[in-house]
This record gives sequence, structure tokens and C-alpha cells, in this order.
Amino acid sequence: MRRAVFAVLILGLLSAINLFAQSDVEFSGQIRPRSIMDGLDFKNNSDPATYTELRTRFGAKFTANSDVSGFFQIQDSRIYGTEPNTLASTANLDLHQAYFTWSNIFGLPLSGKFGRMEAVYGSQRLIGPVGWSNVGRSFDGAVFSYKTNKVDFDFIEFNLDENFKAGDTTDLFLTGVYADLKLFDKYKTEVFLLNEAIYQTDNLDRYTIGAYVKGSLGSFSHEVELAYQLGTIIDGGTKQDVGALMATYNAWFALGGTMNTTLSAGVDYLSGDDDAADGKYKVFNTLYATNHKYYGYMDYFTNLPAHTLKLGLMDIHGKVSLQLWESLKAGLNAHLFKANANYTLINGNTSKDFGTEFDFTFGYKANSNVSLEGGFSVFAPGDIFKETRGADTALWSYFMAVVNL
Repeated sequence: MRRAVFAVLILGLLSAINLFAQSDVEFSGQIRPRSIMDGLDFKNNSDPATYTELRTRFGAKFTANSDVSGFFQIQDSRIYGTEPNTLASTANLDLHQAYFTWSNIFGLPLSGKFGRMEAVYGSQRLIGPVGWSNVGRSFDGAVFSYKTNKVDFDFIEFNLDENFKAGDTTDLFLTGVYADLKLFDKYKTEVFLLNEAIYQTDNLDRYTIGAYVKGSLGSFSHEVELAYQLGTIIDGGTKQDVGALMATYNAWFALGGTMNTTLSAGVDYLSGDDDAADGKYKVFNTLYATNHKYYGYMDYFTNLPAHTLKLGLMDIHGKVSLQLWESLKAGLNAHLFKANANYTLINGNTSKDFGTEFDFTFGYKANSNVSLEGGFSVFAPGDIFKETRGADTALWSYFMAVVNL
């Protein structure tokens, strides 16, 4: 498959070079400063740290003709005051995206995207760009899209780690297919199969198969996503069979009224493992997800499964959103975080309690180019976090401006 991808990539590049010289160009940009008060250490006897992040992006889209276009985006990501002095440069500039698209390949309903790109699939619980991050996620590789009247396919191949060894030994690749089934007008239905493999080794050969459905019935909207992981992995020096589950359900109800109130509730389940010696790896891995979007603003559960000590996660949450004025929104989110496998405490008892988080947020749209947002969060640790992180309540807040140019 890799040779076919690279062959089409070269052919498409040769076809596009001359066309881009005569293309239409559209520019885009964004400047996003964000100040943070960081009291995440569960130690109330120490003052919280404060710092400011800055992410700057500039992009250009080239349209050669109806079938060929290209896009590149450069990015600078930094934290105020981290350069040695005001005359120094820490060279934070990076190529965030650079790809071209080719439609109607060989006259077929087939298109391709080749290069470095962001990727968004389903609910972003498995693959997402992590827009909240001061850097954001990009993938190197190719996506082929094939569209029909009843189903659209995306075939992906991303090179995640290149080691320049013969036979691609120890290279890490993510390949798979997403199928968007056009079954119902008001429902999005996707099925997918993903494979994450380290070539020519037993270190990792994991498959993720699942489905995602989201739709609405009047003022009621809901979504469900199921995924199962199987294959093999070397964990703790031992090759193990993978068998892990993710199951989520979320529902929203728009009450309307003068504040356009929306209520939502749901549960996210990620399986865990409390027996590392049984030869079965039951920990669900969220792969390349946008976890900030789901598991609390304080980001205690973004690197999964490491942040759950491989115990899995049960997130029971409720949210309320209010439109206070035409341009001002506010929200309150509550999360009850539990493990799905027992953690043995120092006193010999077991617990599944990570803790409880509350996030208050607001957003103000000043005009079509400028928006402001901020929030304040509190995390009360449960038994597991009290032993592994700290016993005090953690505090965190942010204020951010987003300027689109």
C-alpha cells in the first residue's frame, strides 16, 4: 500500500507543479495569546504558576483549477519570556500543514490529499487535531477519498515515526478506512477500521474497529460511539493480546428560552486493566484523539492510558450552556471521574475514585474577527489522585483571545 501511495504522490506532484504557478491564492492567519493560572499540582501551600502561551499561524491556499489545489500553513508556538533574552531566537517556527489535493483522479470519483495535514474523524475521540493545544497535531501521509451515492470512503496512511531502516523496520504507521454511510438525513453514521503498527517487530500491531452515530430529533440530539481494540502489543517486556473497549453516549436538549439554554449529559467508558500478569492487555488507548474536548479543561486525562495508570476511565458528566447576551455565552461542566479497574491503596483497600472536576467557561464574540474566552476550573481529588498526585483541591484558569485575520 505504501508504494502505491508514494507513486500517486509523485505523479500528482508532477502534475500540479506547473498549475500552481498560475493559481488563485487565498491567505489566512490567526494570532492566539492565552494566559494561564496553573495550580494543577494539588498543593495549596504553594502559589500557582502563571504564564502566557502564544500561537501564530499563517496559511495560503492555492487553487490551480477545479481539480487541483494546495495549502500550506506555518506556525510559531511559544511561551512568553522563555527565550534567553530579547535579542535571542529559540526557532519555534514550524510547518504545521503543507499538502495538495487532487480530485477526479483518472476521471473517477476519487480524490487524494498528500503531504502534512490535520485530520478530523468522527467525534475526534480517536483522531483529531487538538485545536486547544498551543501546537496542535499534524499527520504526514496521504488520504484517498472515494464517494458514491450511498457511502463515502476515506483511506488513510500516516507515517508517525520514520527510522530509515531497511524494510521499514521499527517505523510506526497508522492506516485505516472510515466509511460515512448515508442512511438517514438527520443522522451521521460512520464505521471505521484502524491499524497502528510498528513494522517488522512484535512491539505493536493494534486494530481499532468501531462505529459512530450522531443525529437529532427536534430539540433533542445525541451521539453514540463504540470501538474495540484487538491485536498484539509488548507491554512490560511481555507480548500480550489486546482486548479493550470504548463506549460513549452523550445527549443534548435545547430548552430555548431567553437564554437559549442547552442541557447535556453523558458517560464515556474506557476499559482498564488491573492484572498485568494475565497476558491480556485490556487498556483502551485513545490513539490520536482530541481528549481536551471531552475529559475536562484541566487536562488530567489527555495522555490516555498513561494518565489513568492503565486503570481505564469512566467519565460521568453533565453540562449547561447559556446565551447570556447576543455575543456572550457561559457554561458549567461537571465531571465525575472513576477508574474501571481497582487501584490498591497504601492501606490495602481498593478504590476507583479519581476525583471530581467543575469547569466554568465564558465566550464573547467581539466581532467577526475577534473573540474572547476564559474559564475557571476546580478539581477535588479522589482516593487514587490523593495518593498519586496530592490531597489538596487543584485550581486552574485561563483567558484567551482568538484573532482571525
